[in-house]
Amino acid sequence: MALLLLSCTATTAYASMFELEIVPISKINEDPTVYDSTMAYRKISVIGNLTELSKQSATIDDNTSKPLKIDVTKVELFEGFNVSEEIMVTGEYIYDPLGDSVLTPTYVLHYPTQNLGLVNISDVVTDTAAFNGKYMIVAGNLTSVEMSMGRYTLLAEDEEGNRLKVFFYGSTELQVGDRAKITGLYNGRILHSESMGLDKSPLSISTLVPGFSSFMGAIAILSIALLLKSKQRND
Repeated sequence: MALLLLSCTATTAYASMFELEIVPISKINEDPTVYDSTMAYRKISVIGNLTELSKQSATIDDNTSKPLKIDVTKVELFEGFNVSEEIMVTGEYIYDPLGDSVLTPTYVLHYPTQNLGLVNISDVVTDTAAFNGKYMIVAGNLTSVEMSMGRYTLLAEDEEGNRLKVFFYGSTELQVGDRAKITGLYNGRILHSESMGLDKSPLSISTLVPGFSSFMGAIAILSIALLLKSKQRND
């Protein structure tokens, strides 16, 4: 039983593509060839504090060894992040024995990870920095659904016409015009999702009983009240 529990815990620890095996910076520095993705393709996650962040360079430090250099070519991944903040970077480590080794990020998350729950698309597109690097759920109408490079690229639109770009990593039968509820990581002005489905409104009694209206409901309630009152008199 203990072994099974341990196995389940290990699986959920990095079951998402956004959070993979966490490798301490000290282990990377001790034996960089083990994690070199140019030798054997792999992605890892690293946790630490941003000790430098500019348009030219960034470093992350976990106080166990020398800082690790982070590639900042995709500047949009770091929008809203500040020096001294704790972050999780998931990406590929490129080892260069003659120069600067660097971790090329695919995703950058605030750490501990934050889940904002259901948010409005309008809020996200209005203040992208406030939502960057955090998990969220959005709901909107799909105005574009395209399959390319092994993923879906979608546009989700709210009632005000605000649009959010989505990368969906999975299979779906959703089409343009469907209203979708999408869960994922917002990073680099894109919502990266592994979970998406139809946004179904709670079933109303009119859905369960075709032709049922609020007026009929009022009559039904009144009838029940009169029956109960009549029953009390008879008792």
